[in-house]
Amino acid sequence: MLIFNEWRYAVRQPLVWLCIIIPLVFAVMLSSGLAAVEVDSLKQLKLNITMLQMMQLPVLVGVLAPVIFLRDQHASMQELIYATQTSLFKRSLARVCLLICLVFIISLISDLVMIYMHVRQLGYIPNMVSFTVFNSFLVLLPNSCFLVVVAFFVCHKSANSLPNYVVFTVLWIGYIMLASITGNPMLAGSSIISNRFYTLFVWLDPFAYTAVINSLTNSLGASFAINRVVVSMLAVGIFYITFSKNKKHTLLKSKKSKNTNEYIRYNTLKPAEYKTARVTQKPFLMMASLYKTTLVNLVSHPVTLLIIFVWPVMVFHSVASSSGYVEPMSVMSTTSLDAISYYAFDMQLLFGTLLMALWSWQVSCFAKYYNIAELIAATPLKTYYFLNSQLLVLGTMILVFLTMSLLGASAAQWFLHSAYQFEVHLTILFLMAIVLAIIACVFLCVFNLCRSQLIAGLLIAVILLIKFTPIMTYLGLTHTLWSVGWTPLQAPDNFWGYRASISSYWPYISVWLAACISLVIITGIFNHRGAGLSRRVMGVKHFWLLIPLLITVALFTQLHLRLVEEKPLTNSHKREAFKAQYEKAFSQWRNVAQPKIVHIDANVDFYPHQQQAHFSLIYTLKNTHQAPIKEILVGRSGFYKWADIEIDGAQRAKSFPLLNQAVFKFENEMQPGEIRKLVTRFDVHQAKLWPVRGHQIITPEFSYIRSVPLLPTVGYQGNYELTDPILRQQHALKVKSVIRPTKLFAKTVKASTHYQWLTMSSKVSTTSGYQVITQGEEISRTSKDDREIFHFETRTPINAIPAWVTVPCSPVTKQQNGVMLNVFAKDKNEPARAESIAVNLSAMGDTIKWLNNISPYRAKQLSLIGSPSVGATGYALPQLILIEDSVGFRSKPSANAGFDQRYRRAVHETAHQWFGHDIGNGVFSDSAFLVESMAKYIELVVIEQRYGKATMQALVEYETTRYEQSMLMNIKERSALVDATQSFDQYSRATIVFAKLRAAIGDEPIINALKLVWKNHGYPNSPANSMDFIRALKHEAGKEQESLINTLFLE
Repeated sequence: MLIFNEWRYAVRQPLVWLCIIIPLVFAVMLSSGLAAVEVDSLKQLKLNITMLQMMQLPVLVGVLAPVIFLRDQHASMQELIYATQTSLFKRSLARVCLLICLVFIISLISDLVMIYMHVRQLGYIPNMVSFTVFNSFLVLLPNSCFLVVVAFFVCHKSANSLPNYVVFTVLWIGYIMLASITGNPMLAGSSIISNRFYTLFVWLDPFAYTAVINSLTNSLGASFAINRVVVSMLAVGIFYITFSKNKKHTLLKSKKSKNTNEYIRYNTLKPAEYKTARVTQKPFLMMASLYKTTLVNLVSHPVTLLIIFVWPVMVFHSVASSSGYVEPMSVMSTTSLDAISYYAFDMQLLFGTLLMALWSWQVSCFAKYYNIAELIAATPLKTYYFLNSQLLVLGTMILVFLTMSLLGASAAQWFLHSAYQFEVHLTILFLMAIVLAIIACVFLCVFNLCRSQLIAGLLIAVILLIKFTPIMTYLGLTHTLWSVGWTPLQAPDNFWGYRASISSYWPYISVWLAACISLVIITGIFNHRGAGLSRRVMGVKHFWLLIPLLITVALFTQLHLRLVEEKPLTNSHKREAFKAQYEKAFSQWRNVAQPKIVHIDANVDFYPHQQQAHFSLIYTLKNTHQAPIKEILVGRSGFYKWADIEIDGAQRAKSFPLLNQAVFKFENEMQPGEIRKLVTRFDVHQAKLWPVRGHQIITPEFSYIRSVPLLPTVGYQGNYELTDPILRQQHALKVKSVIRPTKLFAKTVKASTHYQWLTMSSKVSTTSGYQVITQGEEISRTSKDDREIFHFETRTPINAIPAWVTVPCSPVTKQQNGVMLNVFAKDKNEPARAESIAVNLSAMGDTIKWLNNISPYRAKQLSLIGSPSVGATGYALPQLILIEDSVGFRSKPSANAGFDQRYRRAVHETAHQWFGHDIGNGVFSDSAFLVESMAKYIELVVIEQRYGKATMQALVEYETTRYEQSMLMNIKERSALVDATQSFDQYSRATIVFAKLRAAIGDEPIINALKLVWKNHGYPNSPANSMDFIRALKHEAGKEQESLINTLFLE
């Protein structure tokens, strides 16, 4: 009967219903779009359900536990409840069972919703029912029991909800961090840091999620059964210990109350004397008193003290553990810029925001907690003084929090003897203090305006949800201003400091500060001395409040318009919709003959300090078809403005502004072999309100413009089409059958594709003192009006990805096999960086020397440029290579490194001049085997040639470890190496496969096969595909090796 009464109580609580509705919504959101046809459906379902439980189970228990376990204390009825006849054991057991049932039922329903969403997208999944039963009773139920008894223990240690919230927040975040270092596939950026730790965690994971994920590739085994038994016994033990302590505490409390009654009975109290007190109007002194009282109350709280002393330790650990790390086997000398990037832009921002929510709650609600809110509201002090004192308290706590960050980071730097710059730490503290102050101000005003703490808490939860999750993107409402206090500020680096984002920081901050001031004014007017929103009637005297509101709205509107002007707001939904609309509107152009771009004359003017560039391009169009061309489709990528475009003898017949396309009609048909000119002009401005990223960058430190997707296109663009079958079905597009290269190119057939190559002539001007790098040989260089003017021309056609770069540093050069090698890097005279430049030059030279034996390098120059991050640590363009400065020039091999990552990466990117920009392009439906996997082969042979077999074997062992760890997280079906689409197959597995192949047949058959591929498929012949190499390899290796080749590459 008692459990039913507890159940009736629970279902009447609004918070319980919220905890039912929100997980269901979360389950729908998490499952939408996660199903994929190319993976094992059951594995995907297992992983998604595991992720769902991992994300929501601790939160559910943490939120519901105070409602169930602390309701007596919250209602001040604890003594009355203890006076009833129901035993403490029965009452405790009933409440524990109730919470277990609630959490289990809510989670199970969420799982069923997710299963329904999967079935809806992919159909019935075999073994789905058995897994659901297994997961519910052997994973979900024990985990629910364990978390509930932990909450029972915490709630009975303290009658306050706060410790429970803190414990479960730490538990939730801590477990997610553990999951990220044990390679949870659903967490972005997760990886297995140690195979030994992973194996240990399979046994010791209290929730057994690691074991379930491991079962995707291996059987569960005895570790899972032992884990479940131990966790269940641990839950029973915690419940027994908690009950025993609580029983003793109750007995001691009853004895203490008896002693107190005896004392009162035998001691007569003296009559109190009352005196009249005069009110002195000293509001600032009273505000100072409120500030002092609130601050002391907040700081003296055990949780606050724990945070203040634990936080610098966390910062110290984060900085010290990350210091010097670049990538496996590479280290670098760190500076204060590196130190702050290790903690300030993720951990500090997240933890600081959560602390602002916690402290705002404590500061604004402590009077209600102590039941003195009405007394304070009756004082003659104005509301603004209450609000200002609370704001000052939060400001003080922000300073304390950031000071602790400074101490932790500084201690780590001093401990590691790294280069220390105090002003760097002060700068980030100042920038982050403003952001946290804005967040704290918003949170405090929410708590002061809401009469109900529950409503205020829900509003804060919504703000946090929007700020730290992609929920608005999921809803198709992407905007940078949804996140309270958000700015585009990014971690600085030693290449260009804060250049990537500082220009966008202050416009956002100014708008948020104006919003905060308006919110404080409104709160001060409508809040009644901390008691919540007053019920005063709006009158004429309140119309002046429209002024700050209108100013805030105007500032937000202006910022929005500037944002959209610089760059359209987009997300995955909008990009998918654009591609779908493009295909629906222009699919008929897929087989329409269009002219080919055979030459580009480019006039480019860079203005690095003004962060802009002017382009004037002339396309030479040639009709390479047998039939005349009447119309031509010209367009730009959807997020660029339409450019000024003119075509000889053609007029614009149709325009499609929403898709950024236009159809030009020739007055006289373009005959076969005929040449026409297309002229286009446009400007490129570096966005001021968006972070600097991607392949269009114009800054004083580094300017780089890649033609794709900036330049206008001619003809139908197949790369705009959606490829995912589920997305195509959602957008009512015909689902295309995806045929793997091993089947599509199984037989030699006449190629229907051709190389998209062209020649170039570039005249590029830039600021005096800058160098220009682009495709082609430098013909001339002149100076005029403080401008440097460079002229380049390609001697032979190149892969059609033009790019232009200008940097304020001169190159270090080296001649190799008639090719001029150039390395552009900042601070080239520093000894460490000079050594890195020499390593990169050696790698480029060795690669060119080896590959020239297969096919001569087509150009007379090759340039490698140290760059900021463009999304990859290395990126190859025709005749240009970009290497991220931190990995290419600041780093060096660690003490126990088996090979030099700088050398390996430079070899890999140089190899792309053959594999990717010579062959490996022109066949859209092929895999990346000829591009990435073949480059891994070149790594093996060139590293062995330079450093010996031991170093080459160290690379194989490194890639083997990476492959094994990746396979532990893999849920996709294993495919042939030639068909592989996952990076660990294309890179790590390829290294292992070619190492085995070399050990079995040597290099000579591979080299001969490559020569045969170039002979038959080098430009201007038909492009090669991956199976062309396999066929050539089988031919050169002989029939006795066909089985081995099939096993390594085709199975």
